[in-house]
Parts: sequence; structure tokens; C-alpha cells
Amino acid sequence: MKKFLLNAALAFTMINMSYAQAPKLFNYQGVARNTSGVALANQSLGLKISILEGSASGTVVYAETQQATTNAFGLYNLSIGNGTAVTGTMAGVDWATGDKYIKVEIDPSGGTTYTSLGATQLLSVPFALYAASGTPGPQGITGPAGPQGATGPQGPAGLSGATGAQGPQGPGGATGATGLQGPAGSANVSGATNTLMKFTGATTGGNSQLTDDGTSVGLNVGTLSPNVKLQVNATGISNTMRGLLGTAPATSIATSGSIYGESATGIGVIGVSGTQNGVYGLSTGTLGGTVGVATGTGNGIWGVATGAGIAGFFDGGVTGRGIIVSTGASGFGTTTPTSRLTVMQPATPVPAIDTFPAITGYSYTAQGCLKGGVYGNYNGSNYGTGIQGIGYNGVNNQDVNSIFTTGNQDIGVYGSANTAGVEGASVNGIGVVGYNKNASFAATTGGGNAYGVYGYANTIGGATAPTTRYGVYGYAVGATTNYAGYFSGNVQVTGSISKGSGTFKIDHPVDPENKYLYHSFVESPDMMNIYNGNITTDANGYATVKLPAYFQALNKEFRYQLTVIGAFAQAIVSEEVNADKFVIQTNQPNIKVSWQVTGIRHDKYAEAHRVVAEVEKEPEFKGKYLHAAEWGKPADKSIDAVTRPKETLNSDKTAIPATKTGQQTESKARANTTGGAELKTK
Repeated sequence: MKKFLLNAALAFTMINMSYAQAPKLFNYQGVARNTSGVALANQSLGLKISILEGSASGTVVYAETQQATTNAFGLYNLSIGNGTAVTGTMAGVDWATGDKYIKVEIDPSGGTTYTSLGATQLLSVPFALYAASGTPGPQGITGPAGPQGATGPQGPAGLSGATGAQGPQGPGGATGATGLQGPAGSANVSGATNTLMKFTGATTGGNSQLTDDGTSVGLNVGTLSPNVKLQVNATGISNTMRGLLGTAPATSIATSGSIYGESATGIGVIGVSGTQNGVYGLSTGTLGGTVGVATGTGNGIWGVATGAGIAGFFDGGVTGRGIIVSTGASGFGTTTPTSRLTVMQPATPVPAIDTFPAITGYSYTAQGCLKGGVYGNYNGSNYGTGIQGIGYNGVNNQDVNSIFTTGNQDIGVYGSANTAGVEGASVNGIGVVGYNKNASFAATTGGGNAYGVYGYANTIGGATAPTTRYGVYGYAVGATTNYAGYFSGNVQVTGSISKGSGTFKIDHPVDPENKYLYHSFVESPDMMNIYNGNITTDANGYATVKLPAYFQALNKEFRYQLTVIGAFAQAIVSEEVNADKFVIQTNQPNIKVSWQVTGIRHDKYAEAHRVVAEVEKEPEFKGKYLHAAEWGKPADKSIDAVTRPKETLNSDKTAIPATKTGQQTESKARANTTGGAELKTK
């Protein structure tokens, strides 16, 4: 809130000082100014006036609120006692007892959020009110004079004087030569306004098709538009304008057009503009706004941008199409395209263009199912690849069957390169998503399963074999929690696992909504947890072992082991686990005991997912081994030989490409086993 200064003067008017007629109010006058000393002119104020007893911080014996409006000089006047009483009454003030002080509070906005301007002692004049009780009061003191009025505004300037007399006319110029005589005009020539005349006969004239209203010029146009300098209306004629350079081409196009340019050796239409459009064509029908046709080896439409402009701009609007190529190969960066669309970067890269990929696709579609920067789709009735990318030393998809033994199958995205065949990166989303919805994939791959993501590492041809190969490699860093791999569901590993540590992670049995509980792995068929430690009994031979606060919430069926250390003594569990603790007793005092307690998990997850120690193998894996070589069995007895798409294994687990006949036979067998049921996700 702004702070305000208040210059106030008290003026008391003694109106009829007789006992019976003395009024119970007195005048108050003040000037409201802002912190810069400028008067608040014509300002509505809210005020609170209080009469204090004895001192500037004394008891309030009377208080009232009032509204006032300042004049042009910030001056306002009040009659204290005439406002809305808040505390006490004016008649109830005992002016005969001690000093009285007046406290003024103000709200410059006219409300009730008051700011105190302090308290000032009242002098003699208000005590005239005491005369109303029968004691004559002293003569009132004349209040201070009001502020001097401001100087009025300056008057208007005087009228200008009259214009002086016109000077004498200068001498006239020389007379020019007489022009040639024109032809004789018609005696009865008439025409429309702004229409240029034409000779309708040797000596007669009439309206032509040309009009000129001073702003625009038209040819066969009734009403000229002020936005177009030259306007032409062809009405029923095929072409509005036709320009012919040299001889006409061997083949002419009969299609109608607003501007029709033909040339056998040159350019049909040239449009040049510095900042706008060189050639602009608009059509609201089914034909094109601008149509370019090449009947030989030339260019149908050729746009060149020599500055920062655009060589060609195509806008399909809301319902139209920007660019459509119906027949033939099209190229960007090449004059000899070999496919429907060929995009080629030059051998010498262009800065700020070729530092980016040859094709970049963005999508801003609000509907998630339609979003896609680049979308690849192949005819669903035949095998094919939606998007294929081949990098340096990559393998063409047509060769993958002979190299990887995976077949030329349906592939959404295929990438092959020395470094990364397919790379996915995301800031807040998913870098790469793999999804297979059809179980019939097993029939085409021979794998017997459907794969969302399949990773396979191998050395191709004569390349140097790396020390380590990674079928799938995950790496995550930089966040509060990082997962190199995250699996929601069952995970099976047929080989060994090397790990820095291993734990189970569950909802905490005591506080499942706010905490996790971790325990390291113990390999046991009954989901066992182990707790151990050392403790020394006291002088009476007792020791209480305190277990974690979640112990009994997590475990059941407790087992105990006690080992005495350093002395021949006996130790027993005198009290079993209760309230997450148990008691050890020795027959001698101060004996060190090493203890161990085991429990069987009985948390919610463990109860719902008990380990079943012995189970039958799946029907398709009967007669197969997880570790065939370790059992002395050939590689084709391995479950891996079934689960890996279209390959068998040597005894050293290297891949053996399946024959075409074998693949077809195995595929048919798998089709009969798996069927064609569609996998459904929850």
C-alpha cells in the first residue's frame, strides 16, 4: 500500500454555547498528500477518528468512521461527532477529566483498510463542549487559514493577422510549336466510362475489351478489383494467356489454364520475385493451380531460388495434397532417381543441410494412433519390409536369409550397419518398442514363439571376431533410478548369470504403500530367508536377540541354530520369536553365542507365487534340454535350437543354416502346433 502524509488543521466552531443548545460535535480540517508531497485532488477517503483519554496511547473513549472527498487542493472537512459511532458516544465523553487526544486513521482508497497518522493532543476549543453541562467554556481559537488557490490556466493565443495582398503576376512563357493534326473523328462517338476506345470502322469508334479505372487495368473484365493491377477474363476460351517462344512444341497440351506458356527450346513460363511469389496458381476445382508438363527431356516446372527464398512451395490446404507424383521416379539431390522417391546427399556436403539426415520426418498429429514422423507400410498379402536402412558394411535385407538364417520375412523396420543397425533415443518416452501380436509368426520363422524384440550377435563373413558379442545390450544412466533392463513378467535365463548382487524387491510387508523391502537371494526350494549374528549373554546367562521390525510380517516357520564360542557351555532358545525377538539362555554367564534363524517367506507376493520345485516341461520342449551339451546330447536336442528363429546349432553351438526344405517342413509343423491365435495384451 502507498504511504500518505496528512497535513491536518483543527478548526472548531463554537455554535451557541448555551447549556441547552451546544452541539455535540466539532470541525476537523486536513490536507491529504502522497509521499512526494503532491496533494490528492478529488480523492475519496475513508477515515476513522478516535478520542483518547490521558495520552497518545490512552484508552479510546469514543471512535467513529466517516467518508470524505478532497477538493482540487487535497483539502477535506469533517464534523467529528457526525460519523458512524464505533466505540462509545460523543455525548458520553467526559471533557472535564484529564487531557484528550485525537487519533486519525485514513484509507486513501475510500475503504476501511486504515493507516494511522498518529495522535495529537486536543487544546481548549473542544472543551467548549463541556459548557453544555453548565460550565462556560473558554473562547474558541480561530483555525488556520485555508491554502492559497492555484494560479488559473493561461488564456488562448490571439488571432492571426490578415493575409497580405497578392504580388504582381510574372511574365508568360514562349508559345510552343503547333502539333500535327489528328485524324477526323466520328461525329457520334460514345462509350462507357473507363473503357478504352477502339476503331469499329475507318471513321467510327466504340468500346474495346480494355478498361482502366486509374488503379487497375482489365481485359474483358466488368468490375475491376483494386488488388490486381492487370486482370484478364477468358470466359469460354480455353486459356486466359498464352505465350509462345519460337516455334510451338511438337506436342501441345489442350488442357485449359489461366496462363499457358509454350516453347520448343526455351521456357514456357518464368516467374521472378524478390520477396513474394514468382508464379502463383490458384484453382478451386479438380485441376491444378499451376501445371507443368514435360513432353521431352525438359522440366515441367522449374523453380530456382538464388537467395534465401524457396524454389517451389506446394500447399495442399486442409483437404488437398501438397505434392502428388502419379507416375515415374522422383528424386531429391539427383537427376537420375531409381525409385519412386530417391533422396541423395551430394559428395561434397552442404553446411547446415547435409549435417542432418537425408530425410527427416516430424509429426504433430494429436491422435496418438496416427502419429509418425516416418511411416513404412508393406502390402500385407506378401512378405516385405516397411522401412529398410543399410549403413556402412551393412547387409541388404535380401541377403539376411543366407547370412542370418532368419528368412526374408515381414519386417516393420530393418537396419544393418557396422555400429548400430537400429538406434532409438527418447528423452521422456521409449527409444525402441518391439511388439508381435500374431502367434502365426512362429509358422514363418520356425521359432515356435512370438518375439517382441529378438537380439542375435554373430560375426559375418571374414570380419574379425570380437572378444565379446552382445545379443541385447542395455545401459541406463543419469536419472535418480536407472534400469538397464526392466521386465514386467517372467524372465528365463538358460545360461549363467554374473551379477554384482541379487535381491528380491517387494512391497514392504509393514508399509506396502510407501516402502520397498530388499533381501539378497538364498537358493532354496521353500523361499527361505536367513538372519544371523553374534551375541553375549549377561551375568544371569540371558541374551535377547532383536530381529528386524518386519521379521514376523515377512516370515513364518522359524528354525534356530546356536553355537557357543570360547567356552564349553550349553545354550538353548529359552523363548521363541515373539514381537520380532527371541531369547537365548546359557548355563554359564557371559557366554558368546553365534546364532542363526531362518524363516519361510509368507508375504503377499510369496503366498501368491510359491516356488514349485518340480514341474513338467512344455509339450513342445519334451525331449529337449536347457543344457544339452552338458548332458552329452547333440545341439539339436537343445531348447535353444527350437526357440531361436530358423537355425540349428553345431555341437559347439555355432549356427547351421537350415535348408529351404527343412525350413518349410519345420514351419508347417510349428503352424500345426501353435495355430494362428492372436496374442492379446491386458
